[in-house]
Amino acid sequence: MIIKSNCNLMHKPVLLKETINLLSNKKNSIYIDGTFGDGGHSRELLERNKHCKVYAIDRDPNVKENVKLFKKKYSNRFKFISGRISELEEIALSENLKDNVNGILFDLGVSTKQLKDNKRGFSFQNDGPLDMRMDQNGETAEDFLNNESEKKISDILFNYGEEKLSRKIAKAIINYKKGKKIRTTLELVKIVKLVKKTSKKQNINPATKTFQAIRIYINNELEELKAGLASSLKILKNKGRLAIISFHSLEDRIVKNFFNTHSGKIYNNSRYLPQLEPNNNIKNDLKVITKKVIKPMKEEIELNYYSRSAKLRVAEKI
Repeated sequence: MIIKSNCNLMHKPVLLKETINLLSNKKNSIYIDGTFGDGGHSRELLERNKHCKVYAIDRDPNVKENVKLFKKKYSNRFKFISGRISELEEIALSENLKDNVNGILFDLGVSTKQLKDNKRGFSFQNDGPLDMRMDQNGETAEDFLNNESEKKISDILFNYGEEKLSRKIAKAIINYKKGKKIRTTLELVKIVKLVKKTSKKQNINPATKTFQAIRIYINNELEELKAGLASSLKILKNKGRLAIISFHSLEDRIVKNFFNTHSGKIYNNSRYLPQLEPNNNIKNDLKVITKKVIKPMKEEIELNYYSRSAKLRVAEKI
């Protein structure tokens, strides 16, 4: 996620100190940054612990310029692997990291560069093509909106954006595309605003939840998170820590339920947890470090309004 100050975007992730402080900081530690992005967390880990090594993963090919800078500065202490967090176990096995990882981090927010690049279609503040793909593979947001039914669009907005006006917005989308295809981000914003007005209490763009929902669907983000959590448990060493920063209730619910279930607080499986094998009992293999979710301090929110929704949860493998 990003910091916004004096209208300038800076490469600084949300809850940086809180996150790094709670990850293992032993000499010669091995970390996995599962969502490299702008590299803020990886940089902090490498700067704080001069003897650690960071394996960074990202599905976005556009991080390659940043990767070059890291390789030049940190040499053999930094290695980048192109991939998804759902491939974490496979990547760890290929790098001989299984049971050798001291800390794993997922920062689930959209990166600064992704938001600033209008061609990516993530921002509802600037005009650009309706893409929203993290890795440039598969269906675009434009494909989805122009080809899917009203019911499918409504379901996605409701389930992934928790949008109360999902049916009305879906109907407005269908009515609009009867005349022409929806191709740009600001076209979509305009359609949403026909149905949903800006809140008088909160200065939040009416299209926020719609963009969130479509992005989550296009990139299969919740399934990626579930798989990444399950894989993390398999590759962390004993007392290794898993830190997750989420930015909306769907992500946080998945993380909270996973942590609680694997620490013995919940015994029933749910649709938010990674799928278990039939009759497979869940082990109590985690200790929750953050008894209460950690949120940004007032000072951080004042610097960065977007950080207001960030939540950090940390657990330790036992």
